Amino acid sequence: MLKRLILSLFFAGNVLLSVADGFRFNHGPYLQNLSSNEVTLFFTTSSRAFSWVEVKGDGWEKTRCFYTVNDGLVQAYNTQNEIKITGLEPGREYRYRLIAKEMKQFHPYKIIYGDSIASQWESFTTVPEKMDSCSFVIINDGHDDARKVARLLGCSQLEKADAVIYLGDMTSHIDNVDVPYKGFIDVSVDMFARNKPFIAVRGNHETRGNMGRSYGNYVARPNGRFFNIFYYGETAIIVLDTGEDKPDTHPVYGGINRFDDYRREQARWLEQEVKSKRFRKTRNRIVLMHIPPILPREDNSPEGHAIKELSKLFVPIFNKAKIDLVLSGHMHRHYVVNAHPDANHFPIVINDNKSVVDLKSGKEGIKVKITNENGSTNDIIF
Repeated sequence: MLKRLILSLFFAGNVLLSVADGFRFNHGPYLQNLSSNEVTLFFTTSSRAFSWVEVKGDGWEKTRCFYTVNDGLVQAYNTQNEIKITGLEPGREYRYRLIAKEMKQFHPYKIIYGDSIASQWESFTTVPEKMDSCSFVIINDGHDDARKVARLLGCSQLEKADAVIYLGDMTSHIDNVDVPYKGFIDVSVDMFARNKPFIAVRGNHETRGNMGRSYGNYVARPNGRFFNIFYYGETAIIVLDTGEDKPDTHPVYGGINRFDDYRREQARWLEQEVKSKRFRKTRNRIVLMHIPPILPREDNSPEGHAIKELSKLFVPIFNKAKIDLVLSGHMHRHYVVNAHPDANHFPIVINDNKSVVDLKSGKEGIKVKITNENGSTNDIIF
């Protein structure tokens, strides 16, 4: 009898087994970049393999297979997988499962495969074209504490949320391939991420460590970047990457950061994005950025450098674009910076590192509910 047998089924004449102590899917699957017509699935295998995703949709004559092709080569002989599912329809439910064939040997003219495995069937629903309202659960500054992430998710309205937003610093630094999985991804898979997505806003701590430059292997980067815009009905969600907090010249960075230029690049992009017809038609406009653009009091320390840069670059754009709300973290303390006619024309909610935010956006405006680990709540309506 096979030890700790999890799954056994038939596919193409071969028995597919997922055995906990053998070849297996060890992280994921989790949904990223879910939209009205596509989604990206991330997952890993315990050893090098050729992997793909099978998808079933109502009205489809047969199951469709998806895999990643780069420059004519199908992605294979790898463990980390990022597979985009395209050609979907808005507001429809789809079912999917993972398939993988272990690659024992990969010679120039001969490939020797090992076991084949399949995951259980899961489901997701694409974003509808028209939505009266949308809801999000927001957590920031988890700093590798998966138990805290689980506690905060348990205090949230997770079942009602369209997506979970991780607002940066979910890790303290990345110096091992397992850090993001252990810190927040695995617990997300266990609690929701197989069926609804999370949006990862990069914090300054995700840039740190000798593997900080690999963060894009763990989370989706639409259009190949950490800054973007998502639309949920009449709500626009702008995601910005605020970079590091101290000046690029600070000795702790060893001369290998260029975040001032990077923030200017994002400002140029945003200036054009908010002129688009789709953005101008939105009712509610929300910005997600890990480091806030304004604090209740001035910070003249090296750590206050990014805040000053963000204020100078983005606040004028936000004001002109009539942003309704900015959400941030980073400070490990809770602040609300009220709108001011001579500065920020929009409120800023800075969440602490011990609370979860439930956000609902609809025709009535934007409602923010903040719940701390002890269960006490604070409701704010904008």
